[in-house]
Amino acid sequence: MLRPRMLLALLVLPLALAACAGGVEKPTPRPAAVKPTALAKPTAAPKPTALAKPTAAPKPAADDTWLVMLYEDADDQVLEQDMVTDVNEAERVGSSANVTIVAQVDRYKGAFRGDGNWTGTRRLHITKDDDLKLLHSEVVADLGEVNMADGQTLVDFAEWAINTYPAAHHALILSDHGMGWPGGWSDGSQTKPGPDGLGLTSDGDLLLLDEIDSAMGKIRADTGIGSFDLIGFDACLMGQIEVLTAVAPHTRYVVASEEVEPALGWAYAGFLAKLVDNPAMDGGTLSKAIVQSYIDQDQRIVDDKARAEFVKENFDTTKVRSARAVAADMSHDVTLSAYDTAALPDLLAALDDFGLALSKLNKKTVASARTYAQHFENTFDDGPSPYIDIGSFAAIIRKKSNTKGIDKAADALLAALKRAVIAEKHGDQRSGATGLSIYFPTSKLYKSTDAGREVYARVANRFATQAAWENYLNFYYYGVALDAPAPTGNTLAILSPGASTLSVAKLKLSAKRVAQTGTVTVSTSVDGDQVGFIYFFTGVYRPDDDSILVADIDYLDAGQTRDVNGVFYPDWGTDRPVAIDYDWTPVRFGISDGTTTQFALFAPSDYGAANDSATYVVHGSYRFVDGGSRQAQLFFKDNALIKILGFSSQGQASAPRAITPQPGDTFTVENQRIRLHSDSGGVKEYVTEAGATITFSDQPITMAELPAPAGSYVLGVQAEDMDGNLYDAYTNVTVNK
Repeated sequence: MLRPRMLLALLVLPLALAACAGGVEKPTPRPAAVKPTALAKPTAAPKPTALAKPTAAPKPAADDTWLVMLYEDADDQVLEQDMVTDVNEAERVGSSANVTIVAQVDRYKGAFRGDGNWTGTRRLHITKDDDLKLLHSEVVADLGEVNMADGQTLVDFAEWAINTYPAAHHALILSDHGMGWPGGWSDGSQTKPGPDGLGLTSDGDLLLLDEIDSAMGKIRADTGIGSFDLIGFDACLMGQIEVLTAVAPHTRYVVASEEVEPALGWAYAGFLAKLVDNPAMDGGTLSKAIVQSYIDQDQRIVDDKARAEFVKENFDTTKVRSARAVAADMSHDVTLSAYDTAALPDLLAALDDFGLALSKLNKKTVASARTYAQHFENTFDDGPSPYIDIGSFAAIIRKKSNTKGIDKAADALLAALKRAVIAEKHGDQRSGATGLSIYFPTSKLYKSTDAGREVYARVANRFATQAAWENYLNFYYYGVALDAPAPTGNTLAILSPGASTLSVAKLKLSAKRVAQTGTVTVSTSVDGDQVGFIYFFTGVYRPDDDSILVADIDYLDAGQTRDVNGVFYPDWGTDRPVAIDYDWTPVRFGISDGTTTQFALFAPSDYGAANDSATYVVHGSYRFVDGGSRQAQLFFKDNALIKILGFSSQGQASAPRAITPQPGDTFTVENQRIRLHSDSGGVKEYVTEAGATITFSDQPITMAELPAPAGSYVLGVQAEDMDGNLYDAYTNVTVNK
């Protein structure tokens, strides 16, 4: 069953995000490290085959005519209102003599009640009007309820549009939840398993990546257009090389995001206005306009009335804020890129050469770079995110390896990446983003039956065929030669190059009892050669049910912090063991809704340059005032709520999207608890349970410090290796009244 990543699986299972922040000083341990060993030289990786050239398209009479097709899968409680607003933004430009804009909009039954609260699916010919609340465009067809997660539905829409509105140039933009290489585009009306029989679609149909690829091919073949000028994904996490490879034969240009997109989506009025003003532009110019206008030119930011409503909904204030200030606040962790698929063959060849060079490195070096590279939201089960930025990964490899062979291959890959990414935007919290990510999972995820090796090769099949990255992953995890066929079944045991048996020494305390305002020094050491991150842990013992409530977790500082293009990671040095000393103060944290403050477990979302600049996340369940709920995450920075992500529930991967809270919506915190054996004190069971509930209103939601109650506490140090495995040690302390 799909869920967003868990904060941690304590004591035995790996951390996905290590949780909470707060009133502790980070220690300065003595560093540590590992000497690489040589690998046997593998045979050369196979080069990707060339992309098939599309057949020539019949040329319409006017060469400066465009058809823009919006595939709006708004049959989702989180996205419906925002996507209807996107179409309203397109109406602020409307179709012209040279640019025809059409949309297929499937709405959710329930949730957003605006625009007449109609449901089902409509095809619209977008005409100009300034109303951001109501759609005034011509309803060309009312289709009733259709499955927007079915590739044939996409084919039907695009073929209808292309045949009905002839044009020289074609842009197709798909909007909904995205998940990267699995695809996305769930449909709220489809709750039965998808027809493909995969775990990815066990809870409802999805438009998988190979299905998108096939649909594009059929559209081209049936209509004879030859190729799209632009395919865009107004969805989360689709800025991946696997996705780019899947759609490259069908289009010259692509636009997509490496990271989660905010509820705003794209700035449709911004880039469509440029197209209407200059229909002679090519797909590359249009793709750059989409990236350049993203966030900054969104109508809900540039329009004074719409911005006031948006600020009230998202920032809990009626204070007038400038468009520049709101755009800056909405841009901290966004990414968006435009790609030229003509540069893809060279990029795939450079990636193959880079994989060959990686195979000559110590796998532990590769594991370290994978662990510390710029990562993006994890749509899979617990564990480190498998979505990493290609350029960040190559840059860290280059810094860690310092060998001529890998330097040359990394430089060539970065140069090829720069040619493929023709426009790119990222916020200050995604400093390591270079425009395109890739799948590099942990061993646990790569061997999983629902989202692992075989499913990856099947769903991202064009990439698996044309690039040697899957060959490298099989070499890395199974020891298979780069030029050998992929392993089948479960005949080979998976390797874990990033795994290392770590040991955490018995914890020593400066005192076994401490006042509620006092401080205890915790001392220990960590031994082992693959230390990724080290965390501190605080738990509150509950004698009534013999369990430990997880109260606080955060990174411990390595003392030395490395920085590669704005991505910070710890350097534990070469000495072993790593000495740990930190001061613990009894403190807990909670979420305040302006009326009450309720305990919650906060998790840092990345290592960061320092803990006082970190962004923290709280996991729980979001319930809409109109009914319905979903798992969600609340993000805080500088004690203020900055973003809410809701997750759909499809198979082994979950597609996130930003939620705009409405008054009356609620969020129930997810607590984590460890049940203990009553006789021995050993670990018995790890459980998550509903905690306190906060209600959204016109008051700001903030992170607040809570007094720590007197009682028995469990303090711990947890060390995570480069494959996401956790090792730990714990002790008890009593907090006096």
